[in-house]
Amino acid sequence: MLEADFFEVSDEFVNLANEMLDEWAQPMLSAAIMHAAARFNAFNYLSQGEQDSPAQAVEFLTNQYRQML
Repeated sequence: MLEADFFEVSDEFVNLANEMLDEWAQPMLSAAIMHAAARFNAFNYLSQGEQDSPAQAVEFLTNQYRQML
């Protein structure tokens, strides 16, 4: 994955969220984005064939989120 591609895709999500601010309150939109990201990332993690316990999966995903901040 190229860094430029990563930021292009990320920016598309941010742009979509900014467009949705016309219709939705920012706190609700923020929560919905986090919920969607959590669901998708859990699906992605499990589809990689990981055999970790649920607690290990949460720890991994939480660490990934912290790194993105």
